[in-house]
Amino acid sequence: MSGSTLKGKIRHLFEIAFTGILFSTQTILNAGWAISVMTIPLLPYLVYLTGGDANVEREIAVMFFSKYFIVGRIIALIGIVVLAAGAVQLLLNRRRGIGLIETGAYSIVRHPQFAGIIILTMGLTVMVLTLGGNSVELTGLWLLQILGYIGIARYEEVHLLKRFGESFQQYTQKVPFIFPIKCPSRIPETVFTVAIALLIGLILLLFPYNLIQII
Repeated sequence: MSGSTLKGKIRHLFEIAFTGILFSTQTILNAGWAISVMTIPLLPYLVYLTGGDANVEREIAVMFFSKYFIVGRIIALIGIVVLAAGAVQLLLNRRRGIGLIETGAYSIVRHPQFAGIIILTMGLTVMVLTLGGNSVELTGLWLLQILGYIGIARYEEVHLLKRFGESFQQYTQKVPFIFPIKCPSRIPETVFTVAIALLIGLILLLFPYNLIQII
């Protein structure tokens, strides 16, 4: 194995590990018996579900079927679809030996997997906030995660530019970064992306969730 190939594999492992850490800190619903729904990180929640103390059927029913969370659930499902579409397309094109993907989900944003995770975690956050969770804490956590995804995506693009050169440069000029909104030419793309994330965070923080509390 050549040195460049080994470095490439290490880089991909680092990206996967860091993405997993970010996603695992996303708050998710934890319904206790006859008490309000509270939030804990995803991994402890999974441990809780498999640890014997949880009523798994009730937990699943609350998370996936309660009308109370329908708005957040719809947002999360959209994120799952976007994430799956990007991941499937990436795997299929890698099997075909295509390096730079510019079609399908990759013609809408350059990082559809990250876009999908962002939408998914936003949906989970909305589900928690619908129950009156700490909006500042939850929104802040979500924003920190988004900054992490932006950092990973930028790190990846440095290597993509080295690998594909002018082809990738032209691709970045045609297709938006993570959010499907074209960046104005006078604004640095990273700054523009962070500004969009902050705007979404402000909406999450100020939105009147009592309007979507469907019983």
